[in-house]
Amino acid sequence: MTVSLRLLLLGTGSPRPTLERANTGQIVFAGEQPILVDCGAGVMRRLLESGLDPARITLLFLTHLHSDHTLDYAEFILGSWAMGRGELAVYGPPGTERLHRLLLLESYADDIAYRVSLGRSPAGVLDIAVHECPLEPGAIYDDSKLRVRAVPVIHSAPTLAFRFDYGGKALVISGDTAYCPALVELARGADVLVHDACLAPALALQPNPLWGDLAERLRHHHATPAEAARVAREGGVRILVLTHFLRGASEGPALEEARRGFDGEIILGRDLLEIAC
Repeated sequence: MTVSLRLLLLGTGSPRPTLERANTGQIVFAGEQPILVDCGAGVMRRLLESGLDPARITLLFLTHLHSDHTLDYAEFILGSWAMGRGELAVYGPPGTERLHRLLLLESYADDIAYRVSLGRSPAGVLDIAVHECPLEPGAIYDDSKLRVRAVPVIHSAPTLAFRFDYGGKALVISGDTAYCPALVELARGADVLVHDACLAPALALQPNPLWGDLAERLRHHHATPAEAARVAREGGVRILVLTHFLRGASEGPALEEARRGFDGEIILGRDLLEIAC
């Protein structure tokens, strides 16, 4: 029996690359429909490793436009087009149209023209529908079965959190954010909340001559496991998934910190982990 709503984590890391964690990306399955949310470096490779055909993905949502959420944008679009995808709609914050133009249409104009000249249909690459979503709460997608709502959250760039409602289940993806009351409301009663836990104890957060006190600088734009737990608790969420880990994150302490603030199920995100709602 097909689970109505489920999640596949593709990338659970941060801007600094590691072999264990790709940049941010995940698939939301609404029934059999795969929806890509964020597309950082390594996400396309993780898609292939998962066994999911990238050409099946016709919806892409971007929480924000930082590099660790968008570096595989062109890779995904051009690669899945080459694999047979014929349509795509992209939803993201203000600036998404500019990113689409600069990262894809201008940078690879000659490449796309060459492949079209060889007989490939331009459908799915030159006719992509790019939707810039306002930085305000509201529904941004509704096809009578799947409904997606968004709220702006607290980060250093315009950022949206998304809620996916399908088949009586609800899944929320926070994007990068500090503790945010609007996110609590978006997540209210959700089955699964995927939340930024960038400020989990980690080697990368130890003071050093290059970065100084990085944790202090990031605390206005990212969350601790305790803050993620607070959102889950206040929103009445069933399952909390922690993600966006920095290099050398200490998983045990992160889990214990979250458990002190939330008595529901807590999952430490790992690349290629699948979670049912």
